[in-house]
Amino acid sequence: MAATYLPTLKQLQYLVALKDHGHFGRAAEACFVTQSTLSAGLRELETLIGVVLVERTRRVVRFTPLGDSIADKARRVLREAEELGDMARAAGQPLSGDMRMSVIPTIAPFMLPRDPAAVAKGLSRPEAVPARGAQWCGLRGAA
Repeated sequence: MAATYLPTLKQLQYLVALKDHGHFGRAAEACFVTQSTLSAGLRELETLIGVVLVERTRRVVRFTPLGDSIADKARRVLREAEELGDMARAAGQPLSGDMRMSVIPTIAPFMLPRDPAAVAKGLSRPEAVPARGAQWCGLRGAA
Protein backbone atom coordinates (compact mmCIF):
# COMPACT_ATOMS: atom_id res chain seq x y z
CA MET A 1 0.00 0.00 0.00
CA ALA A 2 1.46 3.37 -1.01
CA ALA A 3 1.94 6.04 1.63
CA THR A 4 -0.58 8.88 1.52
CA TYR A 5 0.59 12.30 2.58
CA LEU A 6 -2.05 14.61 3.97
CA PRO A 7 -1.85 18.37 4.39
CA THR A 8 -1.07 19.55 7.90
CA LEU A 9 -3.44 21.75 9.85
CA LYS A 10 -0.74 24.43 9.79
CA GLN A 11 -0.69 24.40 5.98
CA LEU A 12 -4.47 24.67 5.92
CA GLN A 13 -4.30 27.58 8.39
CA TYR A 14 -1.86 29.36 6.08
CA LEU A 15 -4.16 28.83 3.10
CA VAL A 16 -7.23 30.14 4.96
CA ALA A 17 -5.31 33.14 6.29
CA LEU A 18 -4.17 34.03 2.77
CA LYS A 19 -7.75 33.70 1.54
CA ASP A 20 -9.00 35.94 4.36
CA HIS A 21 -6.33 38.62 4.04
CA GLY A 22 -5.54 38.48 0.31
CA HIS A 23 -1.93 39.46 1.03
CA PHE A 24 1.05 37.30 2.01
CA GLY A 25 2.40 39.80 4.54
CA ARG A 26 -0.90 40.29 6.37
CA ALA A 27 -1.64 36.55 6.29
CA ALA A 28 1.80 35.79 7.74
CA GLU A 29 1.25 38.40 10.45
CA ALA A 30 -2.12 36.82 11.32
CA CYS A 31 -0.43 33.40 11.62
CA PHE A 32 2.47 34.82 13.67
CA VAL A 33 5.06 33.61 11.14
CA THR A 34 7.33 35.28 8.62
CA GLN A 35 6.17 35.84 5.08
CA SER A 36 8.76 33.36 3.78
CA THR A 37 7.53 30.68 6.23
CA LEU A 38 3.94 31.17 5.07
CA SER A 39 4.97 31.10 1.41
CA ALA A 40 7.07 27.96 1.91
CA GLY A 41 4.20 26.25 3.73
CA LEU A 42 1.81 27.02 0.87
CA ARG A 43 4.32 25.80 -1.73
CA GLU A 44 4.69 22.54 0.23
CA LEU A 45 0.91 22.19 0.26
CA GLU A 46 0.71 22.77 -3.50
CA THR A 47 3.51 20.25 -4.10
CA LEU A 48 1.84 17.73 -1.80
CA ILE A 49 -1.53 17.85 -3.56
CA GLY A 50 -0.03 18.45 -6.99
CA VAL A 51 -2.00 21.55 -8.01
CA VAL A 52 -1.52 25.31 -8.03
CA LEU A 53 -3.84 26.92 -5.50
CA VAL A 54 -2.64 30.51 -5.70
CA GLU A 55 -1.37 32.51 -8.65
CA ARG A 56 1.38 34.77 -7.36
CA THR A 57 2.38 38.07 -8.90
CA ARG A 58 4.26 41.00 -7.39
CA ARG A 59 1.07 42.93 -6.70
CA VAL A 60 -1.82 40.49 -6.63
CA VAL A 61 -2.65 37.20 -4.93
CA ARG A 62 -5.26 35.38 -6.98
CA PHE A 63 -6.75 32.04 -6.01
CA THR A 64 -7.41 29.53 -8.75
CA PRO A 65 -10.97 28.17 -8.88
CA LEU A 66 -9.73 24.94 -7.29
CA GLY A 67 -7.78 27.00 -4.74
CA ASP A 68 -11.03 28.76 -3.76
CA SER A 69 -12.78 25.43 -3.26
CA ILE A 70 -9.91 23.94 -1.28
CA ALA A 71 -9.67 27.05 0.93
CA ASP A 72 -13.38 26.76 1.73
CA LYS A 73 -12.98 23.07 2.58
CA ALA A 74 -9.86 23.87 4.64
CA ARG A 75 -11.89 26.35 6.68
CA ARG A 76 -14.43 23.60 7.47
CA VAL A 77 -11.65 21.12 8.37
CA LEU A 78 -10.07 23.66 10.73
CA ARG A 79 -13.45 24.31 12.36
CA GLU A 80 -13.94 20.56 12.88
CA ALA A 81 -10.42 20.23 14.33
CA GLU A 82 -11.23 23.06 16.75
CA GLU A 83 -14.40 21.25 17.82
CA LEU A 84 -12.33 18.10 18.47
CA GLY A 85 -10.16 20.10 20.85
CA ASP A 86 -13.23 21.57 22.54
CA MET A 87 -14.71 18.09 23.01
CA ALA A 88 -11.50 16.81 24.58
CA ARG A 89 -11.26 19.78 26.94
CA ALA A 90 -14.93 19.49 27.91
CA ALA A 91 -14.57 15.79 28.70
CA GLY A 92 -12.38 16.66 31.67
CA GLN A 93 -14.82 19.18 33.11
CA PRO A 94 -17.90 18.08 35.02
CA LEU A 95 -21.23 19.43 33.80
CA SER A 96 -19.79 20.64 30.54
CA GLY A 97 -20.81 20.16 26.93
CA ASP A 98 -23.96 21.04 25.06
CA MET A 99 -27.18 21.42 26.94
CA ARG A 100 -30.34 21.37 24.88
CA MET A 101 -33.70 22.35 26.24
CA SER A 102 -37.05 22.27 24.54
CA VAL A 103 -40.63 22.46 25.71
CA ILE A 104 -43.82 21.91 23.75
CA PRO A 105 -45.72 25.13 22.94
CA THR A 106 -48.72 24.34 25.15
CA ILE A 107 -46.70 24.43 28.38
CA ALA A 108 -43.81 26.68 27.30
CA PRO A 109 -45.35 29.87 28.74
CA PHE A 110 -45.58 28.19 32.15
CA MET A 111 -42.20 26.41 32.14
CA LEU A 112 -39.82 28.93 30.58
CA PRO A 113 -38.82 32.33 31.91
CA ARG A 114 -40.02 35.35 29.97
CA ASP A 115 -36.42 36.47 29.52
CA PRO A 116 -34.17 33.90 27.76
CA ALA A 117 -31.14 35.92 28.89
CA ALA A 118 -31.86 34.80 32.45
CA VAL A 119 -31.28 31.20 31.40
CA ALA A 120 -28.25 32.10 29.29
CA LYS A 121 -26.56 33.87 32.19
CA GLY A 122 -25.51 30.55 33.71
CA LEU A 123 -23.99 29.21 30.49
CA SER A 124 -20.39 29.81 29.50
CA ARG A 125 -21.11 29.81 25.74
CA PRO A 126 -24.81 30.46 25.17
CA GLU A 127 -26.14 30.06 21.65
CA ALA A 128 -29.75 30.66 20.76
CA VAL A 129 -31.23 27.95 18.58
CA PRO A 130 -34.71 28.51 17.18
CA ALA A 131 -36.92 25.47 17.45
CA ARG A 132 -39.39 24.47 14.76
CA GLY A 133 -42.84 25.84 15.57
CA ALA A 134 -41.69 27.34 18.86
CA GLN A 135 -42.81 30.62 20.34
CA TRP A 136 -39.58 30.95 22.26
CA CYS A 137 -36.20 30.20 20.86
CA GLY A 138 -34.27 27.57 22.82
CA LEU A 139 -30.78 27.99 24.20
CA ARG A 140 -27.85 25.75 23.61
CA GLY A 141 -24.45 26.08 25.23
CA ALA A 142 -22.00 24.75 27.74
CA ALA A 143 -23.38 24.42 31.20
